[in-house]
Amino acid sequence: APGDLEGRSVYKIMAGCIVPRPIGFTTTVNKNDIRNAAPFSFFNMLCHMPPLVSLSIARDQRKKDTLINIEETGEFVVNIVNSAIAAAQDRCAEALPSEVDEIALSGLTAADSLRVKPPRILESPASFECQAIRILPLPESNHTLIIGRIVMMHISGNILLPGHRIDHKALDAIGRMTGNSYCRTSDTFTLAHDTLAVISALPER
Repeated sequence: APGDLEGRSVYKIMAGCIVPRPIGFTTTVNKNDIRNAAPFSFFNMLCHMPPLVSLSIARDQRKKDTLINIEETGEFVVNIVNSAIAAAQDRCAEALPSEVDEIALSGLTAADSLRVKPPRILESPASFECQAIRILPLPESNHTLIIGRIVMMHISGNILLPGHRIDHKALDAIGRMTGNSYCRTSDTFTLAHDTLAVISALPER
């Protein structure tokens, strides 16, 4: 049972089995407009109507800058990570002083967002501007759950197919495994089921 193990052991089992995890490369600004960028693998899509995503951010000795900035401004951008920016996003995971601009440090490019103040990462194949609608400290935990509503989507033209489908080979997203390990999404296979019928039946609004 989890209660019989140390927290580190529970983490190793969960993080090793719940894979691959999408990476939410999150950009924020603080109240003084200092930019921050950090990757989080406790990230996912919650629903599409309304379009909601989640981030779970741990607090170690102190709150992470991403959490502080979202609490102060209520805004963030989630940038999808592909192979091309894998090393750059990993550098942004380092513990750096709050005044350091991780976007500039990593060699990436900040691009203006349209609906929120934090910038998006120009090199990311897809970026989602978000407004936080819930900031929930999780019970008996040092994690805070953030639920954000997507208010603008930036999708690179080379990954967008007719009918608003995504070319996953062109997207080339990577996923987080455990420790320092990542995986690519290029090795895929297909099973016959009614996914297309389900998607076709989804309401437009």
